[in-house]
Amino acid sequence: MLEKIFPNYALKRREAQFKIKELKAREKLADSILNYEQTGASQSKIAFRNSYDYINTVDEDTGDTKEVLTARSIQLFQGNSVARAAIEKVRTNVVGRGIKPKARINAKILEINDSEAEEIQNKIQILWDWWAESTECDITRIHNFYQLQSLAMMTYLVEGECFALLPYRERKGEIFQTKIKFIDGARCQNQANTEYLKYGVEFNDDQEPVAYHFKNTKNEYKRIPTFSATGRRNIIHIFEKERVGQRRGVPLLAPVIETLLQITRYTHAELMNAVISSLFTVFITSDKDTPTSNKIGGLSTTTNPRNPDEKELSLGSGNLLRLQPGEKLEFANPGRPNNGFEVFMNVICKHVGAALGIPHEVLLSSFNASYSASRASLLEVWKMYNMRRSWLVASFCQPIYETFLDEIVDRGLIELKGYRENALKRKAYTRAEWYGQSQGQLDPLKEVRAAREKIEAGLSTVSRESIELNGSDSSDNFEQRKIEIKKQNELNKLVKEGRKDG
Repeated sequence: MLEKIFPNYALKRREAQFKIKELKAREKLADSILNYEQTGASQSKIAFRNSYDYINTVDEDTGDTKEVLTARSIQLFQGNSVARAAIEKVRTNVVGRGIKPKARINAKILEINDSEAEEIQNKIQILWDWWAESTECDITRIHNFYQLQSLAMMTYLVEGECFALLPYRERKGEIFQTKIKFIDGARCQNQANTEYLKYGVEFNDDQEPVAYHFKNTKNEYKRIPTFSATGRRNIIHIFEKERVGQRRGVPLLAPVIETLLQITRYTHAELMNAVISSLFTVFITSDKDTPTSNKIGGLSTTTNPRNPDEKELSLGSGNLLRLQPGEKLEFANPGRPNNGFEVFMNVICKHVGAALGIPHEVLLSSFNASYSASRASLLEVWKMYNMRRSWLVASFCQPIYETFLDEIVDRGLIELKGYRENALKRKAYTRAEWYGQSQGQLDPLKEVRAAREKIEAGLSTVSRESIELNGSDSSDNFEQRKIEIKKQNELNKLVKEGRKDG
């Protein structure tokens, strides 16, 4: 009837009813299927009310905040035990006694036989050891190359980056001229930012760092090209990129700075409370002013002559008790040490360790779990150590190794045919394998057996297992064993002949 009298109204009513049904169906479907707009990108949920929903540029994140992050990281390293433990453990396990190279030139590219390749490798190794194990490599004449590795790693971890120049210096009594000179990262700055120059780093259109700018003690700015006109590297910038286009590095502790600062305050508060609770503390309460001198147990109270209303408290021994009318004693009970302190700190250290890639058992050097659990923690953290070691080799050790080879070839200390004329041959000559300190074993017998079985099953090699077990070179091991076996046979022969003579 309604459709006949008001056809237009009836049509609109049916359309509205259809839309309502469609909306209800969508709402029902939305209840079962959630998307980003309803979860992580929601603009209406209370959980995201105070969230920061803007994307900062990489320069805003790692450039504008660089100075503050570095200052706080240095402060934590110097005064926070957990922060220092994290830095020290990474440095010690990544570098240890030093990451040492073994020359491994590519004989096929160079078209030489194995004996010629071995002879060249031995010559390179001898010259490198003379340079790296002496202080000739250090422009300050203080450290050898492996100690400088440790300094570079420590600086990178604490400050987020490390700058090293590679100048030539000819000095009396020294064989080599290649030197390593570290520069304080705080000096890397420029007068005014431009499109290509910001925070002391100059980029080109390809986002390649072509030069670095440093401020000296005279407030003068100096530009240092990354490479010279001949292609020789002038400067090494050790840092880890977190975002595309990043110019400067951030400290390892950056994501946990706030947590570590709170740990410092909490630890100091608990320590002070424990110290106070170790004293016999008494409080005198009174309902009226009694400015007289009294002695109470181990505590004496005297009136301050400058302010009669103020009482000064001091500890005493064997004092007698005398109270004025209206006074009474109350003994302090701070409830320290706090029994929940260790549990709470362990939980916080788990969060800190997770952010830094260090299991809390390793971070705190507390292996109270089973052998399997402890070994799992060590294996997990060793992945991080190996990753950082490979990164340090690629960004610091290998470039310096190649610069050193450039010098000894240019100065005629060694003859390498085609080194300067052919870039491919130069790459073949500069090839090296780097070995560092091994992980160590919780149960040496089990791990040696496992290594032997992997070799016999074809799952590994003697060279790889030697490196992983004790950081040694299998070739060196074989050569040394040949010498030892020969000497042992000679000794056995002498002993046998002596018995016959006797």
